[in-house]
Amino acid sequence: MNLLRLLPLVFLVTTVTAQADEFDLHSFDRQQLTGVYFSEGANAADINGDGIVDVVYGPYWFAGPEFTTKREIYQPVAQNREQYADNFFNWLYDFNGDGRNDVFVVGFPGTPAYVYENPGQDGYDKPWPKHQVFDWVSNESPQLVDIVGDEQPELVCTRDGFFGFTTFDPQHPFKPWQFHRVSDQIASKRFGHGLGVGDVNGDGRQDILFAQGWFEQPAENPLTSRWAMHTASFTEGYGGAEMYAYDVDGDGDNDIITGHRAHDFGLAWYEQVTEGDTTSFKHHLIMGEHPSENKYGVVFSELHSIALADIDGDGLKDIVTGKTYWSHHRQSPQWDAGAVVYWFKLVRGENGVDWIPYQADGEAGIGRQISIVDVNNDQLPDIVVGGMLGAHVLTHKVQAASKAEFEAAQPKVYAGPKLPTVEGAEALRGPKSKINPKTGQVENALEGEKQSGKPTGGTLQPQKMSGFKADHWSNDTQLFWTGAKPGDTLALDLPPFTGQVGVEVVLTTAGDYGIVQLSLDDQPLGPPIDLYNNDVQTTGVLSFPQVAVTGKEHKLNVRILGANRQAKKSYMFAIDYLRIKKPDGSFVTQD
Repeated sequence: MNLLRLLPLVFLVTTVTAQADEFDLHSFDRQQLTGVYFSEGANAADINGDGIVDVVYGPYWFAGPEFTTKREIYQPVAQNREQYADNFFNWLYDFNGDGRNDVFVVGFPGTPAYVYENPGQDGYDKPWPKHQVFDWVSNESPQLVDIVGDEQPELVCTRDGFFGFTTFDPQHPFKPWQFHRVSDQIASKRFGHGLGVGDVNGDGRQDILFAQGWFEQPAENPLTSRWAMHTASFTEGYGGAEMYAYDVDGDGDNDIITGHRAHDFGLAWYEQVTEGDTTSFKHHLIMGEHPSENKYGVVFSELHSIALADIDGDGLKDIVTGKTYWSHHRQSPQWDAGAVVYWFKLVRGENGVDWIPYQADGEAGIGRQISIVDVNNDQLPDIVVGGMLGAHVLTHKVQAASKAEFEAAQPKVYAGPKLPTVEGAEALRGPKSKINPKTGQVENALEGEKQSGKPTGGTLQPQKMSGFKADHWSNDTQLFWTGAKPGDTLALDLPPFTGQVGVEVVLTTAGDYGIVQLSLDDQPLGPPIDLYNNDVQTTGVLSFPQVAVTGKEHKLNVRILGANRQAKKSYMFAIDYLRIKKPDGSFVTQD
């Protein structure tokens, strides 16, 4: 075995063996290598053979240990932050066995992969030789890892809708690599969220994980066999980032660690539970979309990369992740919140598993790749990241502390407001509105866009609906509420009325709409309403008869409770119109 060739891969999954005192405080110093957007990933290993770790980010390698001198790998072109980079992932490995680490680059999903051949000292003043080794890498979390035990790495990814991995001939590593399908054509042709490698069933062989289950590596002929697919749900949404099989609770079998939605919220582990011949996975939320969904009140969005490493040297692997700042530009919730990097310390105790969150940094953020590397040879794992905010090295430091200092630095258990419950939510739907073809409106309707109100969060504005052909809206317009989050409320002022009335409401449904509770003043109008739908359509007329009120001044109140598990977590809400029918059969009209 050539240890030099395997060293970069060991860096990626290294476990620090240094003993951590219970009163040690861990912190990270940030060093920005560049603020220019060149890549979504960064990595580190020895490039020039001096025994010192260097950092690779996009077209540059930065010489360690200072990382202040950079050399070109290929012609640098700053990437457009309003679009996406042509470089997403960087790995370092000596593919041709010449003793020098080459740079392997995977770009935007659905594009080729390249090896930039390390030219050595005499060639660092010109572009490195470039070799296209694979024509089509898909999925947004490919892995470079030895999956079949042949002591060289394989690229685990999807291609043309198939899950699989590539192999290369070590005698001719720069010739086209071969793709080995392990599945039927069930994956996204180009993108896709959630992919990982790990031994799920404890047979000593690495399996392939994806958001909807896992593929079991066969005992024989893994390059030519279909791998048995086991269906399981490893997401509460559309899928996260990297996935890991690891014994979280210490019971002897491997559990699954991953995110829920790479561009939204959610971090979780799935406990493997075996009863007889049946194996299932129990969901445990680590962090959600609301402070109350984390024991310590931590919440951030866009967890588009996750790493697993023993940060504090206690023998247990911790989660390293952060905010992939600007991952979908302005489309993701909390897209402009802090560009944080966190590590979640795994603790096993009498009361079960805990993940204690510690902020490693508040400005670097992450991209689509987090690399854990000991950049300064002090036996402490450091964090290397690249993304929209450039490239950063977060150097790990440990400081002895008194018991009082240690306790003061620990995150406090959250004691604030809870997330509103969506229990009992129903996808209420009613008959279609009777729109007058001459006026384009529903008779006696209080048009949503004409109502005034102020939300506690987000923006309220009219929206024309003539471009949506799956349904019809009164006056072709709705009142549209965006940017809200669970717990936010909207109070719409209504014209004066009193006594017992019947209320009719028409709302809008779509894939990014939330679950809401409607109330007339403090009286709930039915159960929570789930507004999730595959297409943009109205709910039809929802009727709430015999609602008794006193006084003349009233409000229609809307509270965002959450969203359907399948919905994009944007929590949108819109009202087309409402009608209020008085006891005498007449309707309340707009002044």
